[in-house]
Amino acid sequence: VPKTARPSATPTRSASATGDWIRFGYDPGRSGVNPSDSSISLGNVSRLHRLWTRHLPSDPDGSPILLRGLPFPGGQRDVLYATTRDGHLFALDARTGDVIWSRQPKGPRITTSSPVADLARRRVFAYGLDGRLHQYDAVTGREIRSGGWPVLITRMPRTEKESSDLNIAGGRLYATTSGYLGDAPPYQGHVVSVDEATGRSLAFNSLCSNVRHVLGPGECSAQRSGIWARAGAVVDAATGDVFVTTGNGPYDADRGGHDYGDSVLRLDSRTLRVLDSYTPSDYRTLDANDVDLGSTAPALLPRMPRSRTPLMLVQGGKDAKLRLINRQNMSGRGGPGHVGGELEIVDSGVCGIYTQPAVWTDPRGRVWLFVSGTCGLAGYQVLTDASGRSHLHLEWKTGDEEPTSPILAGGVLFVQLSGAVLAIDPTTGRHVWSSADSRAGGTIGDVHWQSPIVVGGRLYVCDESHDVTAYGLP
Repeated sequence: VPKTARPSATPTRSASATGDWIRFGYDPGRSGVNPSDSSISLGNVSRLHRLWTRHLPSDPDGSPILLRGLPFPGGQRDVLYATTRDGHLFALDARTGDVIWSRQPKGPRITTSSPVADLARRRVFAYGLDGRLHQYDAVTGREIRSGGWPVLITRMPRTEKESSDLNIAGGRLYATTSGYLGDAPPYQGHVVSVDEATGRSLAFNSLCSNVRHVLGPGECSAQRSGIWARAGAVVDAATGDVFVTTGNGPYDADRGGHDYGDSVLRLDSRTLRVLDSYTPSDYRTLDANDVDLGSTAPALLPRMPRSRTPLMLVQGGKDAKLRLINRQNMSGRGGPGHVGGELEIVDSGVCGIYTQPAVWTDPRGRVWLFVSGTCGLAGYQVLTDASGRSHLHLEWKTGDEEPTSPILAGGVLFVQLSGAVLAIDPTTGRHVWSSADSRAGGTIGDVHWQSPIVVGGRLYVCDESHDVTAYGLP
């Protein structure tokens, strides 16, 4: 690994001006759509080919992020950042795949999280296996250990895991926790919100939610209710409200209690207090059969002006259902503390959902939802009838085996499978390119939580073989 470089005095640009991919899902709402890059299109995607592959000491079990045109001595560089399962944060030259620097706060277990960058493009944040959120200079990799940093995320790193990808919005970072494979206690799902400037944090615990700090061992008798979906905390950019979905665990909020297992929660960004909630009426069955609602996070739909419920979200789950929910009245009965109340429940058509859906408004103004499940990928349109009732309409589905979270750029839908990255026509579901084609560079390794990104006319993917691979046009 080369010595870290000294930063130059070149002014930084905002992420929105440069088309960076600074977080999983591209934007705070995790839409999965890069609207500023049309270099790759349906007309030329068949010409994508492998540019380089970099082998790392452990697999990055998530998505990379990328900052373009960072100021280094000798010129600007595009830099790709990825967190590996053993807690390394790697900075790679996006043109060559060369390692620029790496850092590894050590701890007892693993993480499947992805890093996040600040909007000023000066800092990169990553979870460390020591149970803390760490802050690094984006160019030099120097850790900033002042102003409250690093920040405590969990007091139980041996049993409480940072599974989900980090988010950033409105000057605050968001991390969530769950348990490790096997659900060994003690752990509780919680959200930690961190002020980027000061390092001051707030906590919301999905169990014992009346306790306002990060729980320690023995502080809450209830267990589980992990927040482990790929997207973790989803932020509504218009209101700043934070949406999370919890996994299996006790629920008693409808009886005046403080436990929110198997629930979708809308939290105030300033206080992390519950503003509204949705809990399916069959929550006991979900819990008893290990059919987590929280296997995926809410997919926020854009405003639908013709709808009686113009602001909605879609919530999937292990049970292979999609629930359409009014996010202005999630329980449908006047506020949190009630069960049921969804606008619609439909079969996903793709089996259990462990990924984050992508939400796209096409050039004709039609709103699409793309959902990956354990037995395929589906494209839905969100339609509104003459009476103002909105619903999901299945347009197409494929039989691709366990695709990861889909993303979209340049009017092309990309999804990753074990062995290949696919490019798909988002309006028909037709495959238009595969990285497994020998002309594209051949197969990639298996995948778990990984998903691709598209920035600056290049496609970047990670896999379980410890590899990061870049594809580009001739």
